[in-house]
Amino acid sequence: MNDFNEKGAGHNMCQAPLLHQETESDRARIEEYRKVLECVPNILKCMDDSFDEYRKIKGKEMPLATKLYLLAIAIPLVSYAEWVLKEAKRDGKERLYFLSRDGYQIYLIAKKIAEKRKTDIECRYLNVSRLSMRLPSYCLDIDKSVESICVGGIDVTPFKILRRGGLSEKECEEVLSESGLSEGKANILNYNEVMGLREKLKDNDKLKQFILSHSKAAFDTATGYLKQEGLCRDSKFAIVDSGWIGTLQESIDILVKSVNPDINVTGYYFGLYDTPKGMDDEYYKAYYFMPKRGLKRKSTFSNSLFEAIVSSDEGMTLEYEQKDGNYVPKTGVSNPNALTIDENAGALKIFIDLLIKTESPKEVTGESELTDGSLCETLFRMFMAEPTETEVKCYGDMLFSDDVSDAAFKKAAAELSWEDIKNQRFLNKFCIVTGIKKAVIHESSWIEGSVVRAGKSHKETKKEFKHIRNYKRFVFARKQLLN
Repeated sequence: MNDFNEKGAGHNMCQAPLLHQETESDRARIEEYRKVLECVPNILKCMDDSFDEYRKIKGKEMPLATKLYLLAIAIPLVSYAEWVLKEAKRDGKERLYFLSRDGYQIYLIAKKIAEKRKTDIECRYLNVSRLSMRLPSYCLDIDKSVESICVGGIDVTPFKILRRGGLSEKECEEVLSESGLSEGKANILNYNEVMGLREKLKDNDKLKQFILSHSKAAFDTATGYLKQEGLCRDSKFAIVDSGWIGTLQESIDILVKSVNPDINVTGYYFGLYDTPKGMDDEYYKAYYFMPKRGLKRKSTFSNSLFEAIVSSDEGMTLEYEQKDGNYVPKTGVSNPNALTIDENAGALKIFIDLLIKTESPKEVTGESELTDGSLCETLFRMFMAEPTETEVKCYGDMLFSDDVSDAAFKKAAAELSWEDIKNQRFLNKFCIVTGIKKAVIHESSWIEGSVVRAGKSHKETKKEFKHIRNYKRFVFARKQLLN
């Protein structure tokens, strides 16, 4: 992975449009963001200078989507990178491994800052995924593997769940047939139905046999890659990622401990909703929100949209192979959002270079509003929780998959009917899940974007935003109480 590599040429899969003719409302929205940034004049000046520098380099105006990225997303990423470097220094870490693919843009920023300050913290990029780390670890606890694959998500089906265990299509069909689930293999399951399927599968010997076979085949190359990259040498490192529930760290920790039991893997995250059961919370740290705090921030944040935007352009790491004496990752097809990601990365380079030139002795920003997350809160509320047509037309078509196998990409802001959207409300959802109301819940990675897409009046849209926030607050408040 080359630092700040602009690799847009040749990618043609991106679903998020880069170019839009700016309207008056678009320009007004950009000014709203600039108004927010007046509290950090140093940042605002660098932002305006970035727009000018882009124009000089490219000979054209910066695309609307890229301006939005710099204004609403790049600033929180810089804030997070600052926090990571401070935590690493405080914890005595010598190496930081930024995990593909969500850690890519943070890696670019942190590496630039670390080089500027001549710190002794090494920033490295690690090619991993939930699949490439989780599948090899299953052979160490085969019973837990069934529990691991039977978790919720967007449009989860029995077939998709079995694919998480590394099974081929033929093997999936065998297990489904034996379990009497062939006819409903494509049925979308709610959380309770997923838990019911887990009960059906937990004692399925054929499923365990298939998972064990695929896991053993992947174990040696996965641990070989981790040893090669230095994760099995000592505990003087931390992994850096976007976050959410920390299961990738758990898988890495299991594999590393199988080589060196004395190592404890530490993780730094943008946000954590939860941590894996049985793992020590001491080794899970987050910047923006934690499992037991940050309710307001969680209710105005879209982790799926964040993932889609801050990713890298390469395909997901599937497994590892030996080549010329080294362990190298094998990746899937390129990220379908590659063009937008590459365009944003190029603009991020311009912004960071300008920001570093104005660096104070202690930190890039020198602004408490940026480093404590309060400014991020305002920006995310505008961009994610209360978007306008400007945000949705730029980023609503980005493709996202929450599945371990990186399959079944869908638009971030799914095109839902108003009835589908209303079914997301707390009472309606409760009635559907419990069977009181007969309907299928169609999820959206960015439900607020879907609301804007529905084209209702400003009043109705604002009302629905409130319903969404209230639902999120309830869900996350319940989780915080249970943690």
